[in-house]
Amino acid sequence: MSEKFEIRTGSNQKLPFADLLRKVHDIEGLEKISFISSNPFDFTDDLIQAIKLPKIDNFLHIAAQSGNDEILKKMNRRHSINDFYDLVSRIRKEKPAVEFGTDIIVGFPGESRDQFMDTVRLFETVPFNVAFISMYSPRKGTPAQRFFRDDVPLEEKKWRHSYLTEVWNKNRPVGVKVKI
Repeated sequence: MSEKFEIRTGSNQKLPFADLLRKVHDIEGLEKISFISSNPFDFTDDLIQAIKLPKIDNFLHIAAQSGNDEILKKMNRRHSINDFYDLVSRIRKEKPAVEFGTDIIVGFPGESRDQFMDTVRLFETVPFNVAFISMYSPRKGTPAQRFFRDDVPLEEKKWRHSYLTEVWNKNRPVGVKVKI
């Protein structure tokens, strides 16, 4: 059975996501429930409790986007890097076998080498099982394209992408057994 539920933050949907997970969890015949691409601000205490249910997958994909607060603010993200670290810690406390994935953008307009190194520290601190590392490129019509000049040279973006990928490969968990 494959079902897809779409509830977006700010929608008129009245069922909190944690309650939806509990209801889906109670459906006979379902063995595993997965969800992806969550934003850190979506993780309420109630959701953290709900993900402890046995059918909820141990893999969580939470988009950090950057390891630097100034860049996160420019990206219009609603979390700080300390919020992200705190969330990872709270989830690990409740679900020790959890595995994390994330999304990162390197070379966002105005990102200095020092700010990029904060993202490197994030990867040295949190062992991500999966990481989607992208180089910033302007997308027509987005606030970033309208308000910021793409001022990080392409060669620098390529270097950052390569370097962060190398750090991730060094620090990601290996030998993790998963049920398929």
